[in-house]
Amino acid sequence: MARVLIVDDTDIVRKALELAVRKMGHDAESTSDAKVALELARLHLPDLALLDYRMPGMDGATLLGEMRKELGSRCPKVLFVSATPPDEVRAKAESAGARPVGYVKKPFHLDDLSKLVAEALAA
Repeated sequence: MARVLIVDDTDIVRKALELAVRKMGHDAESTSDAKVALELARLHLPDLALLDYRMPGMDGATLLGEMRKELGSRCPKVLFVSATPPDEVRAKAESAGARPVGYVKKPFHLDDLSKLVAEALAA
């Protein structure tokens, strides 16, 4: 069982991700706020983070960069969850000094999400 942090500013998406992750047998903690997510990551050291790319305030790529700075080698693996094209997400994340392990395209299918989460945790 893994600890998964979910960060998405859309309530229904965040709740769907949380339910799906729990159904996979993992612990899930979620928030809509990137600053709260950073604090949660510090306190609970998740194994994986599912980050929305486009959020008000701090976007997912910037959040990943901040988590890398603060947590170093303890930073969780990250899957971005977004409708934004993967190349744009990857480029922004890399410019923030971070690299995600994968990408979940919105809208997502639960089977695809399960597969990507399993692959990310195994990587």
